[in-house]
Amino acid sequence: MSEVTALLLFILIHIVATMLIYMFPLAADASAAGRVRWIAAKAVPYGLAVGLVMLIAAFGTGWSLLIGLLVLASQFTMEWLKQSRVCCFSVDLVLTHLLPLAMLLAIWFSFTHNWYGLGELILELLGPKPLIALIAYLFILHPTSALISQLLRPWLNHADLTDEASLKHAGKLIGFLERFLIVTFVLLGQWSAIGFLLAAKSIMRFNDTRTAKRPVSEYVLLGTLLSFTFSLMVGIGLSGVLSS
Repeated sequence: MSEVTALLLFILIHIVATMLIYMFPLAADASAAGRVRWIAAKAVPYGLAVGLVMLIAAFGTGWSLLIGLLVLASQFTMEWLKQSRVCCFSVDLVLTHLLPLAMLLAIWFSFTHNWYGLGELILELLGPKPLIALIAYLFILHPTSALISQLLRPWLNHADLTDEASLKHAGKLIGFLERFLIVTFVLLGQWSAIGFLLAAKSIMRFNDTRTAKRPVSEYVLLGTLLSFTFSLMVGIGLSGVLSS
C-alpha cells in the first residue's frame, strides 16, 4: 500500500465515522451506560480501522496496535466530552473534525517521514502571491462589508429595514459568501457563473421587495451593486497579480 493510499484511507475512516454519528445519534434520554456503549460503538471501530490500515501499510505490528489503541482512546474521550455537555458549534467542530484529522495527519507524517515536505509546503504558502490572495479574500469580507455600510448610511434612514422574520446576521453572511464566490469565479475565469449568481440574487431580492416600498428596493439594489463592484475589482486585481 502506498503512503498516499494510507492517508486517503485515514480520511475515509474519519468521514464514515462522522457520517454514522449523524445517522445514528445518541438518544436524548440515554443513561450513562447507554452513552458509554454508544461512544464505544464509534470509537472501537475507528481505532481498529486505523490500526488495520497501518498494519496493511507495513508500519509494524507493534506500532499499529499502539496507534490503534491511542486513536480509540482519543476518540472515546473527545466523544465523551461532546456528549457530556452542551457544546457550541466551534467546540463541536474542533472535537468532531479538527482534532481527529490533525491527529491522523500527525500519525501519517510521523510514519512516512514527510515532515520535511510539509515544511516546504508551509514555506510556499508563506510566499508573496499566496499571502496577497489571502489578504484579498479577507479584504472582501469584513473591511468591504464595513465600507459598503458606510456608503449606504445616507440612505439608511429612508428605508425601513426592520423585519422580524429575517434571520439574524443572514444578510451579512450572504454578502460574505457572495463576494467570496465572485472573486473565486474571476480567478477561474467563470464570468458566466458571476452572471448566474447576479441573476439568482436579483430574482430572490425581487421576490422579497416587490411588496416593499420603493426606498427598500433601491437600498437593496445599491448594496448588491456595490458588493458586486468591489468583488469584481478585487478579483480582477488579484488575477492580474497572480498571473504576473
